[in-house]
Amino acid sequence: MLNSSSDRSFAEGPLLRRLVVFALPLMALNLLQYVYQTVDMVVVGHVVGEVGLVAISNATNAAYLVSAFVMGLAAGGGVVVARAVGAHDVPGQRRAYAATLLVALAAAGLLALVGAALARPAFAANAVPTAALDAAVAYTQVVCAGCVGPFLLNAAVAFLKAHGDARTPLLLVGVSAFVNVALDLALVGPAGLGVEGAAYATVIAQGVAAAGALAVVWRRYPGARVLAGRGRASGPCGGLGDGPRLGASVVAVLRVGVPSAVQMAVVNLSYALVTGLLNRYGTDVAAAAGVGLQISTVAGLPCWAIGQAITTAAAQNVGAALPARAREVVRLGVRLNVGVTMGVQILVQLFASAVVAAYGLAPDGAAHDIAVLYLRITCSVNGLFYAAMFSFDSFALAAGSPRLVLANSLIDAFAVRFGLAFLLSGVLGCGFVGVFAAQAASPVVPALVGGVYVRRWSRAHLRSDGPCGASVG
Repeated sequence: MLNSSSDRSFAEGPLLRRLVVFALPLMALNLLQYVYQTVDMVVVGHVVGEVGLVAISNATNAAYLVSAFVMGLAAGGGVVVARAVGAHDVPGQRRAYAATLLVALAAAGLLALVGAALARPAFAANAVPTAALDAAVAYTQVVCAGCVGPFLLNAAVAFLKAHGDARTPLLLVGVSAFVNVALDLALVGPAGLGVEGAAYATVIAQGVAAAGALAVVWRRYPGARVLAGRGRASGPCGGLGDGPRLGASVVAVLRVGVPSAVQMAVVNLSYALVTGLLNRYGTDVAAAAGVGLQISTVAGLPCWAIGQAITTAAAQNVGAALPARAREVVRLGVRLNVGVTMGVQILVQLFASAVVAAYGLAPDGAAHDIAVLYLRITCSVNGLFYAAMFSFDSFALAAGSPRLVLANSLIDAFAVRFGLAFLLSGVLGCGFVGVFAAQAASPVVPALVGGVYVRRWSRAHLRSDGPCGASVG
């Protein structure tokens, strides 16, 4: 039984309408989550200038690695919780949420140590200009030291989304975004902290959102009360005291979460490596590519939101043993995603120059023109392949095939985005334009692989009218 008026079951009712209603607040939520880095970059660009932009564009690549790892691990917990929601298993939800929190805390501690130790050598190896190196290192170290906030926030948000509730996370992150903007304006300029001040603003804002999210899910959902004792009617609560079954839930979360986290980290690592290639072409190209990547990332947020809706909806139906309905989720989701992404790409093409100028790159400068070229190449028809790829991968994650998602990300990130970029820019002499072209080509093969997977999954699970989907995962 659903626990709140905010809950949304995807196991019954009209799927397309429910996907749209669920995806809309997810789009706004994703936008607000990336507002942290975007506001940081805009404020630093206007206050510190081009050197600050280079520093923060490199540092936000590292921050995206952190965010991607966080979201990937949380996605594992969200899938396990969503299956328990579909099966009406409250103790299972509690165990899955407890496991997600434990994994989040352990990963946050590890990442804090890694960030402190590796930030400087990693940026030096990636050819970050000397003038921007110290600021990039400081931003990254602060973000990694404070990553417990976003880890716990994403764990709680994953639980809410597994219940079909995207409005509460939107409200919580909205408050956090307001705090982030206010602190950016205070710390970057007036307080004189520059790029490092933007990092403190991000960490504090995410900590505020995490505290609110944890409190909300504890109060609203019995399945989130991980420290509760034994339920009187439903047996063991499955919380932190239920060792053996909690251990199994940790394994289940890691089984989905680790490949998903590695997949998202791999994609963002490839962007960092590509940024390293572009850094070698000078400050104008580095600043332009940093701005272009930020804009294309924001342009991709609706696509990600629809993919997240596909994951939740498909996982609930897998848990409810409704494979035909799970297949219908991905069929409708792909169509919706391709249509929305096409509209976004058209807007980017129409307003590329104005959007680039908003980041502080003067319209009469070389960096502005290069950033516009970046968008002309990387935010075009290739976005339709990206929408299909992300939709298919989101379904595979829900259906219990995270390793396929990881394999697809390796093709996308290293075989094409970085590998082809290295070939075109260096060996074939196409320069930074070759790097842009490689990024545009990266989703084509993974989209085809994902389409084949969905077709094979459908054939395997729809051969009979029995509850084939119950065994998936």
